[in-house]
Amino acid sequence: MEHVVQSLITTVPSLTQPQAVSIMMEAHTNGLALVITCALEHAEFYCETLKGHGLTSTIEPDE
Repeated sequence: MEHVVQSLITTVPSLTQPQAVSIMMEAHTNGLALVITCALEHAEFYCETLKGHGLTSTIEPDE
């Protein structure tokens, strides 16, 4: 769990530790969590970086 929190904080600089913990707990409880809504270019970078940390990540359009 700590690995997930640290990976989120390292990958998405705008996230605070409490936000990262909340995202991690949501993913742990529900099997998925929204990390951030942002521009496509940033989303692609975050997605690839999270995958590099061993986390599953996808990009979906904002509806």
